[in-house]
Amino acid sequence: MQANLRKLGALIAKDAADLAKNPTMILCVLMPVGFAVFYRFFIGDMGLAGSLRGDGGLGASPQVTSVVQYIVLSMSLCLSIGMGASVSLIYGLAEEKEKHTLRTLMLANVSAEQLMLAKGFVAFVLTIATELVCFAVSGAPWSLAGWYLLLGSVGAVPVILVSLVVGLASRDQMTAGLYSVPVLLLTMAPIFGSFSEGIRAVVCFAPTGGADELLRLIVSGSLTPAVAVAPLAVTAVWMVAAVVVFKLLYRRLLRDN
Repeated sequence: MQANLRKLGALIAKDAADLAKNPTMILCVLMPVGFAVFYRFFIGDMGLAGSLRGDGGLGASPQVTSVVQYIVLSMSLCLSIGMGASVSLIYGLAEEKEKHTLRTLMLANVSAEQLMLAKGFVAFVLTIATELVCFAVSGAPWSLAGWYLLLGSVGAVPVILVSLVVGLASRDQMTAGLYSVPVLLLTMAPIFGSFSEGIRAVVCFAPTGGADELLRLIVSGSLTPAVAVAPLAVTAVWMVAAVVVFKLLYRRLLRDN
């Protein structure tokens, strides 16, 4: 048990160090923060800053306030998860495969669960930190911060697991770049759900769709245990499916090596 924990700690330290030394990954973290700052000033220029804060201003009806808050927080949430969790994991795993680091780890008897936990933990912490900074600069009321971070955690887990699968399936970093685009688009799809009910009915099945739908319900004040079941079920299905596929892929790679 202690040996496994030491191995897991060493893997986490290695992944964190690799992440800190990679300028591309640092840029992935800064992009959501930059967009959050941009949208804060954009909302301010439209005269809706009071609605974002929830303390009045142009169009400060409860309905307008909830819509403005939801749009800004949804963009910050999906971008933080997409850039912080998805891109960093896919490129990181593909780089390890390309440099044969992953093969070395396999030969050192690193299990699929240990690899998943180590990389997932680093990506999770990075994503939550990015979400916190994005929320701080967004101008939204701090009364929503707890819900925002909780839902950010819920939405990050399935994306992290899916990204691990895609990264493991990528042959090299060029392939990872190709594969990361649909994953990133899928992660950010709920942003477009505010445009129409028809789009929302589709994007709610995305990996981040469940968390985004819960965010909308919380901001609008319409969250109940009954309506929370479907979004949580969507999130759970993505998590279970990704774990199963990751273990199968890892087992196949282990056999081939």
